Amino acid sequence: MATLKLHRWGKPHAPALLCLHGFMGTGFDWDAFACAALSINPHLSILAPDLPGHGENSFLPADSFDRQILSLLEVEHLESLALIGYSLGGRLGLQSVLSHPKKFPSFVGISTSAGIDVDSERDLRKNQDYQLASRLRAITSESAFRDFLSEWWELPVFKSPFRSLESKGRFIASRLNQNPQALAESLTRWSSGVLPSLWDSLEGYSGRALFLAGAADEKYVKITKKMASKTPASEFQILSDVGHQILMENPLEAARCVVDFLQLKSQ
Repeated sequence: MATLKLHRWGKPHAPALLCLHGFMGTGFDWDAFACAALSINPHLSILAPDLPGHGENSFLPADSFDRQILSLLEVEHLESLALIGYSLGGRLGLQSVLSHPKKFPSFVGISTSAGIDVDSERDLRKNQDYQLASRLRAITSESAFRDFLSEWWELPVFKSPFRSLESKGRFIASRLNQNPQALAESLTRWSSGVLPSLWDSLEGYSGRALFLAGAADEKYVKITKKMASKTPASEFQILSDVGHQILMENPLEAARCVVDFLQLKSQ
């Protein structure tokens, strides 16, 4: 099994955080978060892989995602660690956490969900994502991909009064090196209409969980509160002055919430 490309921050063999990015991102999306977390506690090891189909991991192996993550832990000689996931990374990470709670005794979900539990809504989302995947497969030039990314930036879920034209430029530039065909494959495999709903499994998680959402992200504020209500040892926090793209809009506050929750403050 190929090893996932890893981005690293902090000290080797220190208390480890495994961070999973969102759709169309890479592990480097966690750079500002990681630097902020290390400014609070320099004695951390932060690992962030490029998800399959993203960045330098453009190939999607047949193995399940949680099997790939467990293989990553074996390669890194890690018995257990906290898992933090943003958006799609949170959704995929939650599946791993629920399947292997001893490996992941702490979970932080940022702007994420436990899936779709209504069949008609699942079918609708599946069709929408398959159409989106078809658009990605048809992209053959940088200009066409740039137009796609510009449209993606304007999706209603990302609307926030705290974003800027400068941040849009950084967003597009950071994603132009992605492979649209590989992204299409990952979207087809990991659509919320394809992945199983995890809502009924949340109550069985034996670890601790924190769920974060931005105050301007009304849809995910509701989802975040619902996830916390169904997960035993959990809490939620709603970050002011931020929308869905928390890692971009306020990485410092996200890092403070995570470090406080995991009780990793430097002594």
